[in-house]
Amino acid sequence: MKQIEDYIDRYPGKTFLFLIILSIPAFVFNLGLLPLFADEPTRSSVALEMILSKNYSVPTIAGEYYYNKPPLYNWILVVLYLFTGSYSEFITRLPAVVPMLLFAGTIYISVRYFIADKRVALMSAFFFLVNGRMLLYDSMLGHIDIFYSWLTFISFMSIFYFYQRKQWFLLFFVSYVITSLTFLSKGLPSVVFQGFTLIAFLLVTRNFKKLFSWQHILSGLICLAIIGLYFYNYSLYNPDLEGYFATIWDQSSQRTAVRTGFWSSIRHLVTFPFEHVMHMLPTSLLIIFCFHKKFLKELKANQFLFFCAVTFLANIWVYWLSPETRPRYLLMLYPLLFIIWSHAYYTYREYFPKLNRILNIILLVLGILVSLAMLAPLFVGLEPFVDYLVPKVLLVFSGAVFFTWLIYKFQRHKLVAFLGLLIVVRMAFSFFVLPHRYANNENAYFRAVSIEMAGISKGEDIYFYHFNPPVEHLPFYHRIIFYIERERGEIMHTTKDDTKPGYYLTFDRDLSNPNGVLVKSYNNNLKLFKVK
Repeated sequence: MKQIEDYIDRYPGKTFLFLIILSIPAFVFNLGLLPLFADEPTRSSVALEMILSKNYSVPTIAGEYYYNKPPLYNWILVVLYLFTGSYSEFITRLPAVVPMLLFAGTIYISVRYFIADKRVALMSAFFFLVNGRMLLYDSMLGHIDIFYSWLTFISFMSIFYFYQRKQWFLLFFVSYVITSLTFLSKGLPSVVFQGFTLIAFLLVTRNFKKLFSWQHILSGLICLAIIGLYFYNYSLYNPDLEGYFATIWDQSSQRTAVRTGFWSSIRHLVTFPFEHVMHMLPTSLLIIFCFHKKFLKELKANQFLFFCAVTFLANIWVYWLSPETRPRYLLMLYPLLFIIWSHAYYTYREYFPKLNRILNIILLVLGILVSLAMLAPLFVGLEPFVDYLVPKVLLVFSGAVFFTWLIYKFQRHKLVAFLGLLIVVRMAFSFFVLPHRYANNENAYFRAVSIEMAGISKGEDIYFYHFNPPVEHLPFYHRIIFYIERERGEIMHTTKDDTKPGYYLTFDRDLSNPNGVLVKSYNNNLKLFKVK
C-alpha cells in the first residue's frame, strides 16, 4: 500500500490518466441507449436541417427560423454527422462527453501549472467528472453546456496565465477570441462572463485602467468583428436580425427574478447555495477544511486561488439572483470551487485530525454501502431489461469492493481510492439504470411513433398541422421533428393549410378539411391524417 501511495505522490499525472482511462467505459457504455430528450433534439434538429438544406448559416427547425442559439455547437454536430454518416443518439451526445473529458484534462493541466501541489490538480480535475450533478445527469446528455463551460473555463485560465506575464494584449485578445466563440455557441451569457471577470479581477489587482487601454479596445473590436461576420453572413439569407437579437436577449433574461415573481425569487435566494452544495456532493464535503483560521489568509496570498475566488464571486451572483437557473449553467464555475476545496483539504487536513478521521470513516462507510448496493440489481427484477445481468453485477461489485479495500488500507490517499469507487458507481448507473429508464420512458414511445409515421408517409409530403397553443410549445415537438426528418431524409414543414395532398400530424384537433382521413391515433392526442 505504501508503494502505491508513494507512486501516486510521485506521478499524479499518470494516476489522473489511469482514472480517466478507467472512467471512459463508465461514461460511454449505453450512452446512445436513451432516445433524445430535454434540449437534445433541438440541437440535433438544427444540425440535421443544415445538412438537408445545405445551408449552414441559418439555423432552422421544421424549416422555420430558429433564433434561440447561434450555431457553433450545431456546426460541431454537423461535422460529426457527416464524418460518421450517423445521426444516432450516441453521436449526438459525443460533443458533450468528449469536451467533458477534455475539460477535466484542462483543469488538471491548469492547476498543475499554477499550484505546486499536483495532488490538488488530480483531485480538483477528477472532481469535475464525479460530482453528483455530472456523475448521474449531465454526463449522459448531448447538451451544449459542457462544451460551452469548457471554453469559458479556458478563457478564465488564459486571463490569469497572461496576467502573470503582464502580457496585456494576449490577455485581452485570447480571452475575447474565446468569448466570440462562446457567444456563437450560447449568446449573451458569454458577454457577462467576460465582462464581470475582467472588471472584478482588474479592480482587485489595481489594474482597472487597463479596461481603457488600446489592447482591451482592439481585442473587444476583434471579438465584435468575428461575431459581426457571422451575423452579416446570416443576413444574406434572412434579413430579420432584429428578431434574432430580440430572441437571444429574451433567452438570456427569461430566468431572472422579473419573470418569476417575488416569493419565488426569495425562495431561490435562500435555497440556492444549499441546492448547489447538494449537486456537488460528495465533493462539497471538503468545505469543512475551509474553516481553518488561516484559510482566508492563504487564499489571498496565493495568486491563483485568489483569482479562482474572485472569478467565482464575480459571476455567481448573476445566477444567485435568477430563480430559474439550472445547475448545468454553472459548470464553468464549479471547478473554481473544486480547486479551492481540494487545496484546503491537502493544506489543512492535518490541522483537523478529528474532522479528517470522520471524513475517512464516511468514505469507508459509503464504500461498504455502495459495495452492498451493487448486489441489488440481482433482486429488483432487472432481468428483462439488462443483458448479462449476473456478470455485470459481479464486475461492479468486485470493483466497488476493491476500491473500498483501498479506502480502508490507504493512509494518505483515501480520496483517490474514493474517486475510483465513484467511477464504479457510474458504471453501475450505465449498466442498470439506463436500460431500466429506457424500458419505462415515454421518450422511447415518441421515437417509435415518429419512426412509424416516417415509414407510413415515406414518398409523400408530411406536415405538422398548426394549432393553438403554437406547435413550438409542445414538449415533444422537437423530438418528433428530428426523428421523422432523420428517417425520411428531408425537412418536415409546419402548415395551417390542410388542403395540400399528403400526411398531416395533429395534436389537439382534427383537420378542417372533410377529405382528411384519419390514418392512426397515438397517445398524447397525436393523430396522423392523410389528404388525397
